[in-house]
Amino acid sequence: MSSTQESIVRRRLAQTGIAVGVAVSLLALAGCARSDGGSGAGDCTAEPVSQFAVVTPETEADHGWNQMGIFGATETAEALGIKADVNSGVGYDNAESILTQVVDKGNQLVISHASGFAEAAQRVAETTGTPVLGVDYETLVPNKFANVTFEAQQGGYLAGVAAANMTKTGTLGIVASAEDLNWFTMSGGFVQGAYSVNPELNIVFAIIGPAEYGDSAGGERVAQQVIAAGADVVFGMGDGATQGYLQAVETASTPVTYIATIGDVSEIDPKGVTATSVLWNFGDAYKLAIDDINACKFGTQNYTLDVANGGIELMDTGKLSPEAKSAADAAAAGITDGSITVVKLTTKDEVDAAIAAR
Repeated sequence: MSSTQESIVRRRLAQTGIAVGVAVSLLALAGCARSDGGSGAGDCTAEPVSQFAVVTPETEADHGWNQMGIFGATETAEALGIKADVNSGVGYDNAESILTQVVDKGNQLVISHASGFAEAAQRVAETTGTPVLGVDYETLVPNKFANVTFEAQQGGYLAGVAAANMTKTGTLGIVASAEDLNWFTMSGGFVQGAYSVNPELNIVFAIIGPAEYGDSAGGERVAQQVIAAGADVVFGMGDGATQGYLQAVETASTPVTYIATIGDVSEIDPKGVTATSVLWNFGDAYKLAIDDINACKFGTQNYTLDVANGGIELMDTGKLSPEAKSAADAAAAGITDGSITVVKLTTKDEVDAAIAAR
């Protein structure tokens, strides 16, 4: 993330309220809009996108998934001169009803920013005819439904390379808040990256529970477990659980370094124990989706975040050792040019097997 982007995110995330608006200007291209009858016809009309919404289960205070989804939406609105309607902290229940209500506010695109919303998001798109952008769901419906997908293993690989170059104990920890596809994928990438540097490393993997994304106390507990097992670098995936991970790292009896995921945790890390974060940048994907709506091409492709397109990157905090940064930069270049391929692991069993295979 550039210094300009960091300045924008701090300014934007300081704003509160349900809707975040910027000056509205109409784009020149034709767009796909909700049919007048709401029948789900999804026909293309001459009306360009001038207002869109993002819906997140938690708020930007998680400094992770929700933070970056909201930032991506507000960044996109600012860049395109249109309005972003931010609906945060809606929880995980009644997704279909909530998304329908957001459509009824006049939004011409709804970003459904939670994998748990995916099926409801597709139904809302088909019922209302308003384009909906989901996450981690392969289904495409022309003019109505598409997804943001992730090569999350690539970001995990970069973190693993960095961690392997920082550890002094030879033990790394992975902590996750849920049995989540992206958490498994990033964890698998981390294992591959770490072992590419030193296959003799010990890696300890712990999960709070099936879906404990916001469990700060659970996060502290599992982070303490991997630290007690000797980990002096902890790779954490959590949303709200991140605060617990940081608490465990900050209060450890021996020095421990933290690597965050998806967002920038510097504001909740007063002791500066975070070396870097695997950032997920959604802005370009959102802009491409709006471009496709305006060109009557929405629902014909998904939008992938990866290292090559800048959707996934290792945050430059200035806290990585020169060796760790150089190695991570070289790995990013290898992923981009295709000389490094990171296998996508999708289950806990696969991650456990990769750890055991050292």
